Amino acid sequence: MILSVFIQGRTTKALKSLQFANQGRHTGFPPEAANKREKRKLQTKNTSVNSDRQLIAAKSKVYDGQGFLLYSGIDLCDCLDEDCLGCFYACSKCGSRKCGPECRCDRKWLYEQIEIEGGEIIRNKHAI
Repeated sequence: MILSVFIQGRTTKALKSLQFANQGRHTGFPPEAANKREKRKLQTKNTSVNSDRQLIAAKSKVYDGQGFLLYSGIDLCDCLDEDCLGCFYACSKCGSRKCGPECRCDRKWLYEQIEIEGGEIIRNKHAI
């Protein structure tokens, strides 16, 4: 009898320790019942997360989806050398070695010139 009371006490203690006691302040936030400010915050977060490169207007792009210049179709490296086979590390987004610090796919801008520390300036012949 004493053994069964002891076992029963241990099981109830074990069950209590398995229960989640402190839910914290973040678990009681239902987005559907939130005030206007919190709803606005959620909407702006969702729009910024869902903003995709495909939503950019086509006329504002300089490069196409593969990284070629839209108006000439040339695969120009960001070092502005037409004969370059790629002098940068492979791009994490598209894998091209012709992308500089930012991927060229659907990019809205291009380098107009590069100034080397020795004083030499390389200008982009394909800039509009």
